[in-house]
Amino acid sequence: MMALKETLLAIRANSFLAPPHAFELALEMVTHIGSPDPQLRDELIYSTFSHWIEEGVLSPEQLQELLAIALDDQHLFYRIGENGTDSVFTRSFSVLLLPLILILHRNHPFLAKEAILYVKDKLFSYIRQEADLRGYVEEKGWAHATAHAADALDDLAQCSELDQTDLKQILGVIRETITEAKSVYAYEEDERLVTAVLSVWNRDELSLDDIDGWVRSFANRLDSGYSIEAYTGRINVKNFLRSLYYRIHDQEKYERIAATLLPLSAQRA
Repeated sequence: MMALKETLLAIRANSFLAPPHAFELALEMVTHIGSPDPQLRDELIYSTFSHWIEEGVLSPEQLQELLAIALDDQHLFYRIGENGTDSVFTRSFSVLLLPLILILHRNHPFLAKEAILYVKDKLFSYIRQEADLRGYVEEKGWAHATAHAADALDDLAQCSELDQTDLKQILGVIRETITEAKSVYAYEEDERLVTAVLSVWNRDELSLDDIDGWVRSFANRLDSGYSIEAYTGRINVKNFLRSLYYRIHDQEKYERIAATLLPLSAQRA
């Protein structure tokens, strides 16, 4: 792993210029994508992937192979269900590859519709099973699984291959992520999820009635008892609704939705 780190440090120092064996190195990088070393994982592996994918260093066939690896049981679902262990880094940084690949696909399509729907199904399954909701981990950097998943949902929602039903499913998963979390989101996960919500809404596939009904569906979580679980859910819902209201309150397009949000987001315990 030290050899990989030294190689990537040299590549970064050279403005991320890809070597001739870039794909072989990419496969090694994805093997170590969950390193507990934050510099290797975040500053080097992820940053190198970000530059190379955006710059078209990897071919469509290579990206499809990389996508399949990211979604497999040794990456996105690696030791899924664990909480408080280093396995979260493998999962959360595997999911962070998805936006990079989806952005490139939207600009230069190379994935079949079936592949996009497969990503959707895998991403939904991952989000529903992820138990480790830590944000920043001392000495090991960002885990941030929910925020990374939100980024993936954001770019997935913008894929034209998804239809109205798919977009409603994304909203459903986001609602679950907010209302069923076992801990309070403290690292702006709500704002990242709001970005995904707006990507769904801005597709203009859903009616205002659909959107308004979805917003109103959070109301029952604002009056759900006084257990610690209910209190956690209430905090997450209020923070999310407030973030959502702030993002749309001055948009004429969503005036009706803002009017629904305001009394919900203003509720007190």
